[in-house]
Amino acid sequence: MLEYAKEIMRALENNHEVTTRQDAIAGLRKLSMDEFGLILLCMPDPEYPKLSGLLPAMASDEVQRSWTGNHGLALLKETTAFVRALSYNYTRVTGRSLDDATVLDFGCGYGRIAQLLYYFTGEEQIFGVDPRKQSIELCRESGLSTNFMVSDYLPVSLPVGTAKFDLIYAFSVFTHLSRRAMMTSLNTLRQYIADDGLLAMTIRPVEYWGHDSHTSPEQKEALVIRHRKEGFAFNPHNWEPIDGDVTYGDSSMSLDWIAVAFPDWTIKATDRCLNDHLQRYVFLVPG
Repeated sequence: MLEYAKEIMRALENNHEVTTRQDAIAGLRKLSMDEFGLILLCMPDPEYPKLSGLLPAMASDEVQRSWTGNHGLALLKETTAFVRALSYNYTRVTGRSLDDATVLDFGCGYGRIAQLLYYFTGEEQIFGVDPRKQSIELCRESGLSTNFMVSDYLPVSLPVGTAKFDLIYAFSVFTHLSRRAMMTSLNTLRQYIADDGLLAMTIRPVEYWGHDSHTSPEQKEALVIRHRKEGFAFNPHNWEPIDGDVTYGDSSMSLDWIAVAFPDWTIKATDRCLNDHLQRYVFLVPG
């Protein structure tokens, strides 16, 4: 961490008027988003006991690897790249900034992306849902707010009351869902998006199957053929079925398939990050 960032951290640590998470985050917004993320990655830090008590803690390296396959600075670089794409494309599509936006992290995991959204908006504005109870337990252990809740694997509603969101994002969620789970989820998210809101999701291109470690060469070839013929391919993992459907595995899909399968959504933009080369970012609006 560079000296000027440490100076801001020391100033906040020693400022007696900084007493809440909101105060600490407001002060840290003077830094770049990457530096903001680096500070959160280091929490708790014994050199800054007050900030460590105010800011959410980062999950252990073991948890990070278990949930994402990566950890530490390398994972932070992937995360900040996605959040920068969120910010840029949100403004590009809606004409507004993410400042004070209401946000839903659909499939929030242990909350790594949600923490970075604090750079833009208050924690009371950020919600997270995940079907894995352990994910939500980890969010709460890290000190994230009570806006993080368990959802269903085939959700027909979400535990967020009547909230409508300016931004909903799903990172590495639809890359793992069966056709039925994806259709159920996108139809449900349509109920919770603001009329002028934006949905961001990641999908995998057909090239993914050449790198998939769960499939044999014969399966890879069949999945590529299916993707090119139908626009969607799914390889289920050895998971217990949910209502007769194995909802989790690996999937790829085309933009044309999304456009036909989900007429209640309109694709407005796409993006991609070179350090996450087997995912594509897709931005949709209701209508």
